[in-house]
Amino acid sequence: MRRPRYPGLVAFALAVLALATTGSACEPPPGFVDPPRPDIAPLETLPAITEEKLIGQSLADVMRAANRPLRIDATRNLAGVSGTYRLSQGPYGTVGARRLVCKTDGSHVVEEVLLNESGDTGSRFRYLVWNYTGPKFRDVAYAVGEFVRTQPTPDTTLVSWTYRFALREGVGEEARARFHDTFLAHEFPEWMRTQLDRKPDDADTPVAR
Repeated sequence: MRRPRYPGLVAFALAVLALATTGSACEPPPGFVDPPRPDIAPLETLPAITEEKLIGQSLADVMRAANRPLRIDATRNLAGVSGTYRLSQGPYGTVGARRLVCKTDGSHVVEEVLLNESGDTGSRFRYLVWNYTGPKFRDVAYAVGEFVRTQPTPDTTLVSWTYRFALREGVGEEARARFHDTFLAHEFPEWMRTQLDRKPDDADTPVAR
């Protein structure tokens, strides 16, 4: 077999091809219909989880990382994110923009941007998540996620990540108690902490929303 004249170039091309394949892995499943957005209850009435991380980088550096493609690791209890598929026109960060999010367990959700504000000393990014198809979220009607980034010093950024959950109508008291005692108290906070503890300069960092 004839050996390639430029093996390094071939290896680079294969790596690019693999990256492109990974980035396009998220596609709407057969029969998918873009769902209507649910009505959102007042946020203060929804049970909330907040995790924080102080990052040794400036707000500007952290915000640059926030523009990278979304990839999230799975934990022992919850699936990660393998890719996204844009459902609306324009960049995802604009209010009203919507995308399909594919999970590492084969399930998916829909996300829509609710709020995106930023300035020299901080930013706030809020998004709605619904149409959960994974078994861990079978009782969830929707969730509201929010990133708040502030700059305590010029070289540090405090990232505060909050999730609020609304359960489906008809979920019984036993299922609600199990959801609060297991999912909200242990499984989801562990998932959030795992993502926040990744290196802030990682191209796949999940604080990139």
